[in-house]
Amino acid sequence: MTFRPILIGLVFLAMACQEKPKTAVKSIPRPTISTDGVRIMFPDLVMMRPFTTQPARLAAIRTDFSAPGHVAAMVVRSVETPSERLVLFDDPGLSDNYTAILQHRNNIQTQKGNLDRIKDLQAHGAASGKEVIEAQTQLANEEAAIISDEATLKLAGFDPKALRVARPNTILVVCEIPENQFGSIRQGLVCTLNFTAFPNERFVGRIDNVNDYVDNTTRQIKLRISVANPDGRLKAGMFATVQFGVTEGNFMTTSRDAVVTVQGRDYVFVQTGPQSIERRAVQLGQQRDDRVVVQSGLKVNDKVVTANVLQLKGLSFGY
Repeated sequence: MTFRPILIGLVFLAMACQEKPKTAVKSIPRPTISTDGVRIMFPDLVMMRPFTTQPARLAAIRTDFSAPGHVAAMVVRSVETPSERLVLFDDPGLSDNYTAILQHRNNIQTQKGNLDRIKDLQAHGAASGKEVIEAQTQLANEEAAIISDEATLKLAGFDPKALRVARPNTILVVCEIPENQFGSIRQGLVCTLNFTAFPNERFVGRIDNVNDYVDNTTRQIKLRISVANPDGRLKAGMFATVQFGVTEGNFMTTSRDAVVTVQGRDYVFVQTGPQSIERRAVQLGQQRDDRVVVQSGLKVNDKVVTANVLQLKGLSFGY
């Protein structure tokens, strides 16, 4: 009889020592991200709640901006030949390029005349085919050389043809504007300039040329502005601040909090479905209060995410 309680105790002890069944651990749902990071799909609406949105909208915006510049060249009449123009650059290298272009032009005219003469002599049996080929080669060399010098001037913001017909007693100001301001700039636009040497005066200029390329490093575009200089007070090399005309109108805007910048480019995130968000590259303009002008990348009423944007940045770009 005494063994029965002991046996019962051993049974309970064995039962207590048995391993309890494991409870299945549910995996935490995670968003799905496209290979290029552009699209983010959330598994449920709960995870979407922190990413509140505001619609992109049109708003009446007053835009104006300024940019630093300098007098890169001045145009004056030649003393020896009043009908000719002299261009005085602040960069001696550009002076050499422009002088070389003028020389190449003269050489090209000479070589064309020489080629025509030799071809005529060949037609009458007084010149050989070899002489024609040599004349053609000399002409081709001059034409190739002028292209190189013209490209150098254009990269600096000058059009060689425009320089040859520029008005005497004019200065040429070169300035650079950010790529995202390009939409409000056009050739012929009037602007005002303030020169460091004459801080209390305003000079009127006009955009003569907008460069054909954007600098890959700075994302800037060169402009050339002509300013009348009848009394010769403004000199090559002087610094100026260029104030561009004010434009008023309806522009696409979004909250400044919606924008993230990665490697010099601006992005926003747009809700495209109940559980989906898409990254958009945008070109930005000026900021007014808490809104920023969006020149491209958005449409009216796009649902732009304005809260917890840095989390989306991390998901989209992987950091």
